[in-house]
Amino acid sequence: MKLIWVINRHNDPNYGDIGICRSITHFLENNGYTVKNFDFIGRRLKFQFTRTIHILSKVYSARKEKPECLLVGGGQLLLNNRNFPYALLGWYLVSKISGIPLVAYSVGGETLEEQGRFYRWVLRLFLSQAKTVYLRDNITVKLVSQLTDFHFETVPDAAYLTHEHVNISDSTCTDTVVFVSENSISKQGIHEHYRRILATIGKVTPDRVKISVSSEQDIKAAEEFYAYSKKSSLNISIEPAKSFEQFIRQISAAKIVISSRMHPLIYAHLLGKPFVAIPTNKKTQSMSEFLLKRSPESLASEAKKKLLIALK
Repeated sequence: MKLIWVINRHNDPNYGDIGICRSITHFLENNGYTVKNFDFIGRRLKFQFTRTIHILSKVYSARKEKPECLLVGGGQLLLNNRNFPYALLGWYLVSKISGIPLVAYSVGGETLEEQGRFYRWVLRLFLSQAKTVYLRDNITVKLVSQLTDFHFETVPDAAYLTHEHVNISDSTCTDTVVFVSENSISKQGIHEHYRRILATIGKVTPDRVKISVSSEQDIKAAEEFYAYSKKSSLNISIEPAKSFEQFIRQISAAKIVISSRMHPLIYAHLLGKPFVAIPTNKKTQSMSEFLLKRSPESLASEAKKKLLIALK
């Protein structure tokens, strides 16, 4: 069987990233491939020497195992925070030195216009090395074009490849589920964001409301919003999802999904649940508008077709 290295953020405590990895893995295995998963960032290495050793070890493994390609994606990997630039540079070097083709699939970014020369250089190297590049949304297409003069096609989020691995609940739909995040919000704007959420809840549902999260990083935000919501007369409880499976069960059992994050909206769309976005950034706003125009079936078909094309 043909081997593919799949490289993304599957070790991150973000259920969207975990779902992406599972969707890609299941789809490839169902199409006759053997999959080996790697973390996009790997160990958070602080020194250039240890980074070099880490890269060389991957080059050695690639030459030994001879995968068909290095599939980087999906997710928001084209960023310049923490170790992302070094991760992009590292996987570029693994592909370049080992001679293994690089494919970038359903990768996104949001704040590329704020990056300096080093990141622009790394981004250009990485994208020019890839034999195929599909970006996740039109915002990323525009930003990449501005920085590199490259223009690439889009592909739906990798979650649309398959959700057969998702355990769908048969329970009665009773709660409105709100996925809270303070991502991209200034401290001064947090209470205004909470007011927007409460106003939206009041408009769309008179029923019970459950507060949850799609990332462990948002637990504190969920607790703060729950404390703030006690000022209202709404019937609100809190139950932060502690696993990908619980995250999916909450969406599948929801009457309606309200979210500040992107992947709760995507999985609500996949599972046929009504959803309302309360975006904190352009990415979530753009994606919520896009989802209202397309059926899950059409997005799944496009995602599968383009991945198979990319692997040829």
